[in-house]
Amino acid sequence: MSNAQPANASAISGIVVKPMTNALGAEVLNVDLTRELDHDAVRVLKELFLQYKVLFFRDQDLTPEQHIAFAMHFGDEVQKPGFVPLLDGYPQIRRQEMNEYSSASSDINWHTDDTFLEVPSKCSVLHALEVPNGKGDTVWVNMAAAYEGLSKPMQEFLLGLTAIHDLVETMGPGVLKQYGPDRWQKFRESTPSVEHPIVRTHPETKEKCLLVNPLMTFRIKGLSDPESKAILDMLYEHMTKEEYMVRFRWEKHSVAFWDNRCTAHRGINDFFPAHRLMHRVAIADTKRPV
Repeated sequence: MSNAQPANASAISGIVVKPMTNALGAEVLNVDLTRELDHDAVRVLKELFLQYKVLFFRDQDLTPEQHIAFAMHFGDEVQKPGFVPLLDGYPQIRRQEMNEYSSASSDINWHTDDTFLEVPSKCSVLHALEVPNGKGDTVWVNMAAAYEGLSKPMQEFLLGLTAIHDLVETMGPGVLKQYGPDRWQKFRESTPSVEHPIVRTHPETKEKCLLVNPLMTFRIKGLSDPESKAILDMLYEHMTKEEYMVRFRWEKHSVAFWDNRCTAHRGINDFFPAHRLMHRVAIADTKRPV
């Protein structure tokens, strides 16, 4: 991919862009997200978002209202929260907190947000309020680059396949063990399995992107269990190569803004029992992946 900035970005908006890796990710400077962004700034950020897939901002002391206002520049509706706790008084904001009393979060596993839903979220804005010093990084991978890195015969083979995403199949055994059969049954009733293409087309860039992840993808439809496992294991190993990655070190009031349609990510849980508090606003998409 090209690391060139959008034409006239600096001249129009004063925005400075620092690409972080050749695969994806850029730090954006000279943008104050606590203020209302003008039309030119929003336009440039939208271009950068599509180009780099995940944008990072430092020193953004956002109020909940400012956090929501920034996220809403990129969609018309906030994604429903699912199983994540909400911030009191702000149903649009997911409260993600870990401390000495927390069990390991599912975020430590590679995933693309909400693929257990028929319409996964479009993008997310994650704001760090309290983070351990030098710990708790998050890593993203470019799922378009991962698809491009496969051989042509494998690309063609995958284009005809559908994956079943089922949170109960992947996480249900833990729910059953910890909470018992009644909770498992409620989990099953509220979370039916869904099907998505293994390779989706990004609706704006038209890139082909892998759409599988070990947290939510259960199996490949139409293949035997051994065949499905072999293909999925290969894809998980392939997509998490360092060549497709960017790793971000959080600081207080850092913000990450990522395109959920063409990335996967995981948190590095190396900070237990330290305290970590993040607020996230996820923007809903309008159509199922195709």
